[in-house]
Amino acid sequence: MSEIIKGKLYLGDILDANNKSFIEEKKITSIICVAKKLKLRKDLFGVKVYNFDFEDNEGFDIINYFHEISNLIDRNKTVLVSCNTGISRSSTVVIAYMMKFFDLSLQHAFIFVKKSRQQICPKIEFIRQLMKFELQLYCKNSVTYEFWRKMKN
Repeated sequence: MSEIIKGKLYLGDILDANNKSFIEEKKITSIICVAKKLKLRKDLFGVKVYNFDFEDNEGFDIINYFHEISNLIDRNKTVLVSCNTGISRSSTVVIAYMMKFFDLSLQHAFIFVKKSRQQICPKIEFIRQLMKFELQLYCKNSVTYEFWRKMKN
């Protein structure tokens, strides 16, 4: 589990999303699970769970959900975004949220999230979709594929 925004936004994996003591300690009010067929605990009373059946493959159009999930994160008090390992799908939507609500370029949003969770590594197709999203938001791109190759190592 990684704290991205103090007391507001956490990024993690399925183990974090099922860790009742962590959920209670961090006062998580909502979990956004962006992985297909993952099972979350049923005894997390008071925690709102949003499930998105995202495929973990290059052909999945994750961009179609950037606004919806970003708005969910913004509307909820303390949020954990998780997928299976907390590396690609969940990090992608957290980066999109940072771009949309903090007016960060893709480059700055990626670096910001990576400082808190070193293991993030969105799939290259998800990076392409984040680049498209950045173009929609700001009419420019801050990231090249060369930047991405350097940052993922």
